[in-house]
Amino acid sequence: MIDFADLDEPLSPDPTFFVEAPDGRKDVPELRRQTDFLKLMRIAAPRVMVFANANAGKRNPQQAKREGIKGGVFDITCLWRARCAYIEFKGYNKNGAGSLTDNQTRFGNRLVELDIPCACFFSPEAAVDWLREIGFPVAEIHHAA
Repeated sequence: MIDFADLDEPLSPDPTFFVEAPDGRKDVPELRRQTDFLKLMRIAAPRVMVFANANAGKRNPQQAKREGIKGGVFDITCLWRARCAYIEFKGYNKNGAGSLTDNQTRFGNRLVELDIPCACFFSPEAAVDWLREIGFPVAEIHHAA
């Protein structure tokens, strides 16, 4: 019998990184949030390398493991000189606001342990602002009301 008190980490860990509160915009799917972020970054931070990450979400788990794909990897990587930051986007599904999976929380918490900035956002604009706040060369953007 497993003594769950002996486990090194909780079954459902709490994030040790910033997670933005849901914004109530149920009309905006997660994919649009992510693509809006990419558009904003092309305008506000053209020198920052920004790209989406493959994850094992809908792939064959054995094939994904062979390919080195790790479950829980955040949606976006941002690179600037020797700096790196990871961003996860959430939207809404039929059950309500999207939430982090345990794998995503573990991935983000590991990034925190490695001193790599990471955060989870609903708002593309808030993600852009966060990158500026942590030292990425991002121009001010004016948010639509």
